[in-house]
Amino acid sequence: MFFFHEGLDSFNQKTLYNAYKKLTKNIDIDLEEYNKMKEADPEFYREASSLQYGKAPKLSEDKIDKMAKERKDRDDKRNSFSRRRKFHEEKDIDSIHDRNEHFNKKIERAFGKYTLEIKNNLERGTALPD
Repeated sequence: MFFFHEGLDSFNQKTLYNAYKKLTKNIDIDLEEYNKMKEADPEFYREASSLQYGKAPKLSEDKIDKMAKERKDRDDKRNSFSRRRKFHEEKDIDSIHDRNEHFNKKIERAFGKYTLEIKNNLERGTALPD
């Protein structure tokens, strides 16, 4: 039996459908306006051989403004989210980059209680040379 990692299967049908639902949850549908647009254009539902390719119905300004506002809100939300953690001024620097910092934290959790006395002696300058 195969188990797929989330990254390998991130664009499956269910995920794409959930993204579609999330994007369209705030859209209100006006059936009267939709029916009027369908009656006004005989090729509202065009076939592939239609010469009207790329022709779009005229939309009202408020719908365009609403779409622009929704897009701007989505961009603002995306820009306000940040996983980058703040740099702590008071913390001692004991790493050269993020991966090394993560490694040092793991080592400290595993062996910190055993090396505490050695670290304290090194800081005081009372460590015995070999």
